[in-house]
Amino acid sequence: MVNYESKLSPDPTRATLYSALLPGLGQIYNGDYWHIPIWYTGLAVAGYAWNYNGKQYNRYKALCQQASDPNGGYKGNTSINNLTHYRDTYRRMRDYSILATVAVYLLQVIDANVFATMHGFEITDDLTMELSPTVITPLETPNQNQNIALRGENSFGLQLNLSF
Repeated sequence: MVNYESKLSPDPTRATLYSALLPGLGQIYNGDYWHIPIWYTGLAVAGYAWNYNGKQYNRYKALCQQASDPNGGYKGNTSINNLTHYRDTYRRMRDYSILATVAVYLLQVIDANVFATMHGFEITDDLTMELSPTVITPLETPNQNQNIALRGENSFGLQLNLSF
């Protein structure tokens, strides 16, 4: 009983729900433990970029407000145009970081669903593909006598054989 492996395949709906509730939980349910560090690394990198770009955006937003106010007390060397450019750049990068975080989260949910659905799919060594040159002979058509140029001309091509 200790070495017993269940022959039941995981339920895709349950794997999706688990993964949506807590990232990585659907992968644990499926038994795909090696996916978890990949998804948490993706979420950590996207979250770090979101945090960093958000801080830089707020910094340049405050500097831009100080520089545009005559009584703001701004004493930096950077012009208002450059401050505005940096503010807009970091806002755009923050927004991209938010989208990246959401994309990684949704991809890990999709990953849990797909791997639960494809759990029982077996690929054996019996699958073969063979590509070989061949001579293609023309088909006999009822009106072949009308078009003499196409009659009797062989052509060369490639033949694809799939064995299951």
